[in-house]
Amino acid sequence: MDLIVFCWRARIRSFFGERHLKNVLLLILGVLAAGGYSWLFTYLLNLAHENKFASGTDEVLAYSNLFLLAIIILKGFFPAYVPKANLINQIYPLSALQRFRAELLVELVSPFYFVALNFLVLLFLSSPHYTVLHLLQSILVLLTAHVTLRSLQVLVERRTRWRSANFYSAAVMAAAFIALQARMPMFKATSDWLMLVVHMAALGFFLGANFLLELAAAEPRRKIVEHSTDARRSINWRLLRNHKLVKQMLLFGLAFKVILLGLDAFAYTSKGQHVLDEIATLWLFAGPIIVYSYVFNNLWGFYRNLWLTIERSSNKAKDLVRVTLQLLRLPLLLDAAVTFAYIAFFNHENALFAVVMYVGAILLLTPLSIVASIVSPKTVKGGLFSFSSKTSTLFNFLSIGLFGMLFLPLLHPILYLVYPVLIAGAMLAMVAVLKEYPKYKYKLHETHFKAA
Repeated sequence: MDLIVFCWRARIRSFFGERHLKNVLLLILGVLAAGGYSWLFTYLLNLAHENKFASGTDEVLAYSNLFLLAIIILKGFFPAYVPKANLINQIYPLSALQRFRAELLVELVSPFYFVALNFLVLLFLSSPHYTVLHLLQSILVLLTAHVTLRSLQVLVERRTRWRSANFYSAAVMAAAFIALQARMPMFKATSDWLMLVVHMAALGFFLGANFLLELAAAEPRRKIVEHSTDARRSINWRLLRNHKLVKQMLLFGLAFKVILLGLDAFAYTSKGQHVLDEIATLWLFAGPIIVYSYVFNNLWGFYRNLWLTIERSSNKAKDLVRVTLQLLRLPLLLDAAVTFAYIAFFNHENALFAVVMYVGAILLLTPLSIVASIVSPKTVKGGLFSFSSKTSTLFNFLSIGLFGMLFLPLLHPILYLVYPVLIAGAMLAMVAVLKEYPKYKYKLHETHFKAA
């Protein structure tokens, strides 16, 4: 218990560290957002109770739980992938169960979960239709989402022994969780306290599955550098292939996109309706935003030695642009292949818009990523109790905001006129930054080498 308390204190201190003012402001903003969303769902619950809303009260409660579930899982992968923190060193004398319990409890102490808990408590206080039972059920949803996120991170970052007894046991536990949830999923509102016990049992099985999965995947993925003498393979391909973190994040981002578009394709083939039409924000994943927000908004943080080589050899900003474009080529080709395959087979009625939007996104986000990598560099380093992502949070949200403006033509075709304005603005910003590159390069060197 002393170790858990120590980790809690260290985690809280890390939040109020060097950039405590920024973090406090973000926390206040998060609490305000929680209040706004709780008011929104309270309003929807009141409308549903008065039969003035298309959905009933139980459906609105289910939407609130699904909203919580989706946000918790998405925060680990968007706008950038956040690796699972190794809170306790492997050499520390703890049993596997003690380590699992300590890490799980410490991970829950975070600003994000504080904001999420505020959302639930404010919803409980403001809505008479959101009972204690519903509050406890939402807390179970929160815990289930967190365990799901942990499991995905383990599968991504560690080498799993697929034939081990621990993995088979984890699969059995996961099957038990699915069996208990198949008839009455946890996110659906219930008025029966017995169902809460069933959900708690399901969460227990899921926790057991996560624990056994960690035992089956105790070793991190090995860093393997493959050397090739094949002249047909470019240096850019080798840079992407041999950088473990870049390859991991890009592949996971691509898989994440495939899953979301696949869900929409499944909904279209089964019901004849697109999820993208009902939840317009999912259109964001139809573009290449993940490629930029995961890696290319901080390219020189991942390839700091490459940046230093370019700086020492040519000392020209245009070479940074050339290398960036070369490295972007393969990820964008893969991302475009997924997007256009989805458009061709499942959403061809929006084909013209999708193509124009995708091309516009590349022309907009590429210069913006070059600006972000130079102006707002970040050290790519997984520190203990680190809350930071691998790319600039400011430029990630700026990219998302500007990219979201490319969807304005869905409201009216005349809004395609926004495209040249946005692209021209991004290009001018890139040109201005490249002219001032001799000043920014000192900041790049200090961030990527002196702070490392």
